Amino acid sequence: MPMRNRIRNLFRWNKRKRAASDYLEPHDEGVGNVQDNRSAEDAKKENKVEILPPPPMEGEMPSYFHVGLLAKMCLTHGYTIGRWKLQCTSKTENDFYLSSFAEGYPTMKDVFGGLEAYKESRNFHASLAWLSDGDLLSDLGVHGNGLGGTWSAILKSMVSCTEGREFQCKLKCGFDRNPGKVEMYIPLYKEPLLMGYIMMQPVKNYLLGYRTVFNVEDREFNMHAFCGGFSNDVTEVGLKLENFETLRGSIFQRIGEKWAVALKANLYGNVSAKSVSIGGQYEWEPGSMLKAKVRGDSRIGLIFQKKLRDDIEVLFHVGFEGSDPINGKHKFGSSWYFNM
Repeated sequence: MPMRNRIRNLFRWNKRKRAASDYLEPHDEGVGNVQDNRSAEDAKKENKVEILPPPPMEGEMPSYFHVGLLAKMCLTHGYTIGRWKLQCTSKTENDFYLSSFAEGYPTMKDVFGGLEAYKESRNFHASLAWLSDGDLLSDLGVHGNGLGGTWSAILKSMVSCTEGREFQCKLKCGFDRNPGKVEMYIPLYKEPLLMGYIMMQPVKNYLLGYRTVFNVEDREFNMHAFCGGFSNDVTEVGLKLENFETLRGSIFQRIGEKWAVALKANLYGNVSAKSVSIGGQYEWEPGSMLKAKVRGDSRIGLIFQKKLRDDIEVLFHVGFEGSDPINGKHKFGSSWYFNM
C-alpha cells in the first residue's frame, strides 16, 4: 500500500474516534468533532466526513468503496480537511519508511498527530504507529497467490493508554480473483463488529456488491447495503442502497482531457439540501487542479491543489455560504505532503 494511503488510514483513525456513529469501517461517512451539547445526529449532519480509498492496483478488483469513487474525488476530497494538515514520509535504502503527520481539526488548538514506522520484506509487512492521543497501533501482514487469485491477511492491534490499558485486536483478510472480491474484518479481542463485503464484476466496467456489519456483542445486524456501478474512466454512475432505507447516487463525466463535472445526492430517505452536491474540476496539467462545488443548502467550496515537485504536493481549501458570503460561516484549510 502506498505510504500516503497508510497515513490517510491513521488520519481516519482520528476521525473514527471523533465520530458520532455506531459502526464505521474504512471509507465510511462519519462526522468530525462533536462540539458543545449538540446531539450526535446534529453533529453527524453538520460535520460529515467521507474517507476515500486508494485506486485499485493494476489487475486488482475494485472494492465496495470504489463504486462512485470519481464523483467522491471530485466533490469530497480536500473539502473536509481542518485548519491545516501536514504529512512527511522518508524512505531508506532498505525500504524502511518513517512517517510523521499532524492536523488541526477543526480548530488550531485541537491537534492530532503521530509517527509510524513501516517495513516490507517480500510478502510480509509490519508497522507500528504512535498517536498523540496515547494509542499504539500495529499491523502484521502477509499476502500471496493461490487458487488462481491473490489473498491477504493483516493482524491489526491497538493498545490504548488514555485511561489505563486497553487492548483490541482484529483480523483483516481478503481474496481477489476476477470477477469476484471478498474482504472481511473479523473481531478477535474486544472488537464488537464483524464487517465485510463481496463484489462481483459480471461484465467489464460493471460492478455489483453487498456489504454487511454485524454486532457480535449485541448479536444483530447494524447494516445491510447493496451497490451497483458503471465506470470506464470517462463516465461513472454509482448507486448504493443502505438498510433498505437510504438510496444514494452519483454521476461523474469527463469533458475532454482537462474538464469534468459530478453530481452526488441522496435519492431516497434522508433527503435534504445538504445531501445534494454538484461541482466540477479543471486539471490543466498532471497534479495541478482547480475544483469547485455547490451544495444544495448554498454552501460553496473551492480547492486549489498543486504538485510542486514529484515529492511535494499542496492543497488549499476555502468554503463559504453562497446565500451570505460576507457574514456567513467561512472555512479555510491547507494540506502539505512531503515524500522524501
